[in-house]
Amino acid sequence: MQWGHIKTLFILSFLILNIYLLIQFVDRQKDSDLGVLDSEEQSYEELLASENISIPDLNQDVTEASYINVSDKKFTSEEMDQLNSMEDLDAALVEDNFILAQFEDPLLVPANANAARITDIVEPYLLYPSEYQYWAWNEEANILLFFQVKDGSRPIYSNQNALLLFYLNDKDEITHYTQTMLGEAEQQGNAETLLPPLNAIGSLYDRGTLTQDEKVTELELGYLSRIESQVFAPTWRITINHEENYFINAIENLTYPGDDMEFLESTITNYMEKIEALPEEEELKEPFEAVIDQKFEEENRSETE
Repeated sequence: MQWGHIKTLFILSFLILNIYLLIQFVDRQKDSDLGVLDSEEQSYEELLASENISIPDLNQDVTEASYINVSDKKFTSEEMDQLNSMEDLDAALVEDNFILAQFEDPLLVPANANAARITDIVEPYLLYPSEYQYWAWNEEANILLFFQVKDGSRPIYSNQNALLLFYLNDKDEITHYTQTMLGEAEQQGNAETLLPPLNAIGSLYDRGTLTQDEKVTELELGYLSRIESQVFAPTWRITINHEENYFINAIENLTYPGDDMEFLESTITNYMEKIEALPEEEELKEPFEAVIDQKFEEENRSETE
């Protein structure tokens, strides 16, 4: 009986010792990781300076975030009634989650309009305008892009299901728009430590994407899903020389180039499949198909010239 008690005490003692050693190991590993990050940040700062690569202010207050899970929003008949009650606007709903709208009198967009001005022009004709943020005016296709935002101000980058597109004619007038939207976001897993922004910039340098005398002109945290799934990763968007965008998964440090034209082409192809499913008597179908045909015929013609 005594031997049994002694064995139990030994087992408990070793268990407590193992737990203590494990805690010590984890704490030291965390300290080591932080030391590596601090060292990397210091070396990147010096390295970028030596290459005359300028960077913006990196005072980001977000150090942790989680993946989010978001499903498509289904638009209701009441919401469509609200759209169709707007003056000079006709709208149709496709597959419950895709809105096609047409202006009776096209909206002129001034050539020098900035993001705020463009937003003011389109906002009165939208459902949930505060849920979207102006992204770019793609001059090749003459299309304005707005990305949906989550957590107040974080854009969902280049996702066909969280997108506003405004289609302009050759007079820079908006004739149509399409809208998709995601619903409420749910946290997926626990919050994780994010790759510091300086390290994200440094990873572009390591890959040869960022080179001597270039400028990092913008840095922003948003969300990205590369496979059009419902799970989105916290992602740094880094803009070089006001032109090229790169997306870096802020948890896994994976890098993806940004190409608005490539994204638009795949998006329009997908959207046109939805439009083609509309009945022939739908009045908005044929005019929108004509707009898209003209845009991409012009683009293909300019590529061959």
